[in-house]
Amino acid sequence: MWFSVIDHPIFAVTGFWQATEEGNSFAIVTCDPNELVQPVHGKAMITILRLEHHDLWLRGGYDDVTALQQPYDAAVMSMRGPVFPTRNR
Repeated sequence: MWFSVIDHPIFAVTGFWQATEEGNSFAIVTCDPNELVQPVHGKAMITILRLEHHDLWLRGGYDDVTALQQPYDAAVMSMRGPVFPTRNR
């Protein structure tokens, strides 16, 4: 499936990276799915940041960034693509 954010042409998703002995590691931060994503990905969705929250994500404290881990508004998203038979509806 292809999920799009229709209220911003470019958007950011949350994640963390760190250097390790094996090389750089990266993890994408997820949150509960919104009503658009939930039928396809029932457990989680990527945390999408609104433009006004980019700096807070990069410079905020623990409480700031955990508060941003919320589902993006489904009303300003769209979805297209095939329905996979392996996904529960």
